[in-house]
Amino acid sequence: MNLKRYFTVLLTLAFISSLAFAQASKQGLSDQFYEAVRQGDVAAVTKLLDQGVDVNTKFRYGATALFKAAERGHTEVVKLLLARGADVTVKDTFYGATAMSWALDNDHIETVRALLDKDANSVSDVLMTGVREGKDALVEMALAKGGLKPETLTGALAMALSDKDKTAIVAVLKKAGAQPPLEIDAATLQTYVGRYKSEQGNEIAITVRDGKLFANPGNQPLALMAIDKTTFRPVAFDGLTISFAMTGNKITGLTMVQGTRPTAYNRVEESGKP
Repeated sequence: MNLKRYFTVLLTLAFISSLAFAQASKQGLSDQFYEAVRQGDVAAVTKLLDQGVDVNTKFRYGATALFKAAERGHTEVVKLLLARGADVTVKDTFYGATAMSWALDNDHIETVRALLDKDANSVSDVLMTGVREGKDALVEMALAKGGLKPETLTGALAMALSDKDKTAIVAVLKKAGAQPPLEIDAATLQTYVGRYKSEQGNEIAITVRDGKLFANPGNQPLALMAIDKTTFRPVAFDGLTISFAMTGNKITGLTMVQGTRPTAYNRVEESGKP
């Protein structure tokens, strides 16, 4: 090996070693950052951010430090992370949850408030969680934030009306302008009952129980409420609609729109039925 080549090899090895050291150092800071967030140590979190740790560093399943702070209810750490640019819209790859999901699941009211101040788009999740779990503070927080769609308020009211123990929440929702869902007569609802199948082979069963329409795309029936005579959405959440199609005087199918993606389903004729 000539001298020039020898020095080239040495420089290459030195570069690789320095790169590996930098990566190890960066990983070490990230690990310290996660642990400081887990412990709720505002001073340590601040110091590590000042040292250049990325506030949106991804950890297991794509979760960020904001997830852990929200899960633990470390509100001051949450506020710090948000002030430093933490992304509230990140979803993990395991549950599809956000930091707000963890704060709501663990009943950290002030943490929810801090996240909601940064992310107004989660207001409907806060409202529906409050109604579903009978937590007045969450309901009042969401209503105070504002920006709720009329159909979201209607869904919240429909959910509250189904539980005799939520009369106080019903009153608060009505005061905020929530209107009860459109009522569809029992005979019309019955015409929607049946099985529907998409070209991809997915099935939805539509049933009626206690005068209410239910969709069962899996193992858990979804209570539906009417938007108009042929269009329905889940009571418990936004972002999905089911519209029934009629040919002549017969229901022949439905279209389910999730987000902006429509999927058509044809009605499956039961054996022995016209």
